[in-house]
Amino acid sequence: MEQTIRIGTRGSQLALYQANVVKEELAQKFPALNFQIIVIKTKGDKILDVPLSKIGDKGLFTKELETAMFDNEIDMAVHSLKDLPTRFPEGVLLGAVLKRGEVRDALISATPRKLSELTSADIIATSSLRRKAQLLRINKDFNIVEIRGNVNTRIRKMEEGYCTAMVMAGAGLQRLGMESYISELIDTDLVVPACSQGAIAIEIRENDSEIAGLVAAINDPNTLLATDAERAFLRTLEGGCQIPVGSFSRIEGDTFEITGFIASINGESFLKEQASGPLAKAVELSVQLAESLLQKGGREILKEIRLEDPFEKRKELPLYGKVFISTRAIETGDTLPDLLSAQGATLLSLPMIEIHPSKSNDGDLEKIGQLQTYDWLFFTSRNGVAHFFKKLIDLTGSSELPASLKVAVVGTKTASELEYYGYSPAFTGKEHGSAELAAEFLRTNQPKNQRILLSLGNLADDTLKNILGSDHLVDRVEVYDTLQPKSANPMVINQIVEGAYDLILFTSPSTFHHFSSFVEASLLGSLKIGSIGSTTSKAIREAGYEPLMTAKMSNTEGLTAAILQYYQP
Repeated sequence: MEQTIRIGTRGSQLALYQANVVKEELAQKFPALNFQIIVIKTKGDKILDVPLSKIGDKGLFTKELETAMFDNEIDMAVHSLKDLPTRFPEGVLLGAVLKRGEVRDALISATPRKLSELTSADIIATSSLRRKAQLLRINKDFNIVEIRGNVNTRIRKMEEGYCTAMVMAGAGLQRLGMESYISELIDTDLVVPACSQGAIAIEIRENDSEIAGLVAAINDPNTLLATDAERAFLRTLEGGCQIPVGSFSRIEGDTFEITGFIASINGESFLKEQASGPLAKAVELSVQLAESLLQKGGREILKEIRLEDPFEKRKELPLYGKVFISTRAIETGDTLPDLLSAQGATLLSLPMIEIHPSKSNDGDLEKIGQLQTYDWLFFTSRNGVAHFFKKLIDLTGSSELPASLKVAVVGTKTASELEYYGYSPAFTGKEHGSAELAAEFLRTNQPKNQRILLSLGNLADDTLKNILGSDHLVDRVEVYDTLQPKSANPMVINQIVEGAYDLILFTSPSTFHHFSSFVEASLLGSLKIGSIGSTTSKAIREAGYEPLMTAKMSNTEGLTAAILQYYQP
């Protein structure tokens, strides 16, 4: 039987490209083996509307892949090396690094211009504090804004007027075949890249000699040496996504040279030095450079950055001291905790639904395999998007949709999930019930005699299909199952019983019905209930109970707004 080696990756277009590069290089070296790509979503992929500097460090994009290795779901994980923490968790290590691509940052401008041509009238978007500090060093009057999302999403935002220019890694644009968007590859003397930028890394389990032997065959020694040194520089500074530091190294013959910097976020404090010497001492030289920068004021710069409090005094926040309980499934990557925490509240998790991939039947697989026969693909939730693309990748090995296929989604969160896979929706409906949504879609698009495929969960009824359907032109595929959890956290249940909370937030009819099975019926009458929308409130009222507040828009932002309004003096 042909042995299968499983390659883990994030699901974005760039991550899949990099994983496929690894797959192809391994397949060339080992044609007798079968290499399979497994997509795993990370925390950094799930939280797309919060600045990276506020939600964590480099592990945002790696921890779930490492867990999958520990659980033997994958045999290796492919990353952008700059996303990997400089210290690996126990049990995994860096197995190999492919030959390095473009190291420079790229400028993308709405009207093709060089960095030197930008002015304070421009709005420059970046997701990196490193880039922000160096841009402000060039011109302290630059207007810098935060931007998240994949390359396609960022370019769309720029075209819609969110910004007039962007700075991002040049390697990603080149790997996606999007070089035409690059206005300028910025010289490393002007903007120092991130440590290890442009390198593709393969992470493996310790003591897995078989996989170590495979990946060693595609390792590039010079790239490994250079990036090891740059990572040693970063490790000495204990830097991460929240710290404006960077380095860039060159190898010429037997000589190694590295440039590194430390800066304050506003670029006013800025230290930059170079070091060079024998190639054999690359790591030692990099550590010495970092220590020199620390001694010359870098330690004070980093201490000041780490002491900065990005939030207002919590006691002044409108929801300070409030305790809310969310019944949303943990797996959804919910941003509600961040939104409520920013208002001073504490959110406890009591997930009342579990989301699992549905078992694929032949009929559903046939529909997914024949996407070119449909005119529209319709998603009503983030789960519908994520599990559809998982099935598509499992079936075809690619996340690519037919060029002729238009995509419709419900709400901005679903649109954001779609954009993670590299696509923008042709229709984004407001978050209402199925009947209102169908009417809105028909009114704005008039899809007469067009074939529509709905990507749904097992509990979705046929309202949308029946209203949109005409002459059997609408099909549905079930890509995920919504199930009741087998147990509920007894500590949170006890807190509800004792009344030590302010609102329990139900986010779907299922969360309310499932919760009802875990508590005594007498408790339901005294619940302090908040509802995410009219459909959920209707289900609660049909059971004989009344929510204290109902969100006007059925999403986390709408729910947060409704809570704030409810607690207004």
